[in-house]
Amino acid sequence: MDGSAAKYPHVEVDPSSLGNGHSITESDWTCLHPYYIVSRGVWDVLPVTVFSFTVMGLQILMICILIQFVTFLLKPLRQPHIVSQVIAGMIIGPPVLGKFVELRVIVFPIRSQLTIINTAMMGFTIFQFLVGVRMDPTMIFSCGRQALAIGSLSFVIPATLATTASVIYAYLLHLKIGLTHMLILVGAAQSMTTFPAVASMLSELKIRNSELGRLAMSSAMIGDQSYSILSLVSANWKLNQHGLHSDAIYAMVLGIAYVAVIAFIVRPVFIWIIKRTPDGEPVKEMYITLILLAALASGFISIAIGQNAYFGPFILGLAVPDGPPLGTTLVNKLDPIVSGLLMPMFIALCGLDMDFNIIHFHVLKVVAIIIAVCLVGKIAGVLLIALYCRIPFRESLSLSFIMCGKGAIELAVYHFWLHTKIIDRGTFTVMLTSVAVVTGATNSIVRLLYDPSKKYAGYIKRTIQHARKKGGLRILTCVHEEEEVPSLIKLLEVSNPTRESPLYIHVVHLIELVGREAPVLANHYMWKKKSSKATASGSIVNIFRRLNHQNQGVLSVQAFTTICPYETMHEDVCMLALDKGTSLIVIPFHKRWTADGAIASTKPALRTLNSNVLERAPCSVAIFADREIIMSGGIGIPPNNSFHVALLFLGGADDREALAYAQRMATDSGIKLRVVRLVAADDPNVDEWQKVLDDEALKIFQLQTYLNGNVLYAEIVTKDLEQTTAIIRSLENWNNLIIVGRRHGVPSPITAGFSAQTECPELGAMGDLLTSSTFQSRLSILVVQQQIVRTD
Repeated sequence: MDGSAAKYPHVEVDPSSLGNGHSITESDWTCLHPYYIVSRGVWDVLPVTVFSFTVMGLQILMICILIQFVTFLLKPLRQPHIVSQVIAGMIIGPPVLGKFVELRVIVFPIRSQLTIINTAMMGFTIFQFLVGVRMDPTMIFSCGRQALAIGSLSFVIPATLATTASVIYAYLLHLKIGLTHMLILVGAAQSMTTFPAVASMLSELKIRNSELGRLAMSSAMIGDQSYSILSLVSANWKLNQHGLHSDAIYAMVLGIAYVAVIAFIVRPVFIWIIKRTPDGEPVKEMYITLILLAALASGFISIAIGQNAYFGPFILGLAVPDGPPLGTTLVNKLDPIVSGLLMPMFIALCGLDMDFNIIHFHVLKVVAIIIAVCLVGKIAGVLLIALYCRIPFRESLSLSFIMCGKGAIELAVYHFWLHTKIIDRGTFTVMLTSVAVVTGATNSIVRLLYDPSKKYAGYIKRTIQHARKKGGLRILTCVHEEEEVPSLIKLLEVSNPTRESPLYIHVVHLIELVGREAPVLANHYMWKKKSSKATASGSIVNIFRRLNHQNQGVLSVQAFTTICPYETMHEDVCMLALDKGTSLIVIPFHKRWTADGAIASTKPALRTLNSNVLERAPCSVAIFADREIIMSGGIGIPPNNSFHVALLFLGGADDREALAYAQRMATDSGIKLRVVRLVAADDPNVDEWQKVLDDEALKIFQLQTYLNGNVLYAEIVTKDLEQTTAIIRSLENWNNLIIVGRRHGVPSPITAGFSAQTECPELGAMGDLLTSSTFQSRLSILVVQQQIVRTD
């Protein structure tokens, strides 16, 4: 368009009418001047606010800045992101920004609202599709009785109470039929528990793969079906409101037919795409593009058959097999822009429809009472059911508050009801506010009530040093990749499993949770035949299944797979270690080396996992840094077919634990063990009690091994850093494995120089030196930490 400001005035309405909270969708007639598209910049006679792209960019920028600002303010309170987004929406809407008419005319003029809201709604449509992709519908059939009872009754009990309260209020206050129906729907919406809301809360609390988190996810999967039912009911009630009874029946039938088409026609297509994708190869961009277009088209189809625009994408997403390769690829490509920009924008823009000034007191009172009845009913119902299932009280109470959490799905339902005249703006404002209040409060309460780390904190000694010598040794080993398996098996073999003292090995394959919402902890039964399916854990499990079969009587293996976020993966590891009564957890180092000794890869997420396990494990922990298998193609065997192990003993609980493990290895005639005790020439801060314990442990070790010609013991006084380094270097060419204690919290003059330039403090000073880039060695390193026993 061409013209001047005089010819094309840019003031579309009287500014005094703005800021009253009314949105463009509430007027039957609105005269708006069309936007200009292209600007000539600062030389244009028109202000930049009359150009659509400029205004939209300004709006997105303002929304993002507000959300980040509110998030920063609420960070000390550790509130979930949705609370910050709702509060940002309140600031954008009539409660705050709407009071400044001139500012609102510039940033959020009426004619710009349709563009920005439709963009946000498109983002929510894709979000609903991704929600379906992340969900695993088969979980419904595998949920236990506890989850089935909690999930179903967590909706039925509060919905029944809310419906009863609505009918009683309608009778006592002589409410209109339409208002009564609205209150019933409000009660139903407050009673539902959506899977994404629970998953988001558990993720914020970092307890998604705890026992309580798994139960909450399974229960939410059951309760989430209430949302689908509520969507169908509300869409059909909208048609019945206008007297279109036959159309309501057609919409219901077509909705069921749509689900059938997706299940029996579209899902096989997705499976066909997965089969055409080679293992380890990415899904073709053409398929991803077509699926994204299908997700957008499904929203149009949903509207065409009488449902809301979010019903179709959600059902389509459920048809996508979760996890790699297809589900993971879709989530990785679409989630950053949807969850990072479009969804926060959608939630914040809901604030444009909020207005506290038009809330009538009697409506506020009735709606607030219905919401309170739903909350009390849900908390009491879930609590009683959980207690009946013999879940401890604090966990039962925590679960009841988790099931009260709200999220983006609920906001979308309220937004849909507002614009289809099912609820009014006052009710919408109250319900939107309740989402922020309830979610924020429940989040804080659960943080106070539930701490999963206390469950597997060690109060009983579970160490190698204190384990019964003839009772066997229980070890939990963690595996990330198949390349780590041979070296771990070799470490287990040199741990000397015998019929008198067998090894009970629990192997956990750790997989990062991507492309799905619910974490998985799967048990692989070793008596089953070799799996023919090419799965992420199949080859690893088959290797240990063969190991178990070949070493019956001296070695017993049980395999697990955990799929969860790296930041909470330690919970599964610690929980399994506690449940299986293990004395040692073996976890791989986060660095990998190439054949020439250079560092090939470093995974910070694995380093964080290792640190969390060291801090919270209910038993001893060993970090295994393997160089030998990579640099020589396999753990080397010297000419005499013996395996050489060296132990550096400086003193402390960790070193005594390492000594106990090395002593077990030395009972094997094929193991050559060299124990070197390093004593500082001058140590003014020596702990006399620890020294007594060290001397006692070494005395017992020497008495039990003095007839063993494969064990050598030496005690060396070191004067400086150079001498200590020289001693370590002397062990390099004669050993396959060197064992050191982490020496957590134990200072020593011997390691003072090493501690000054620590790269990996989780290994301790000595372990950090042996794995550093300056120490070019073929040695494999095992860093041992004895169990930290709590005394509180």
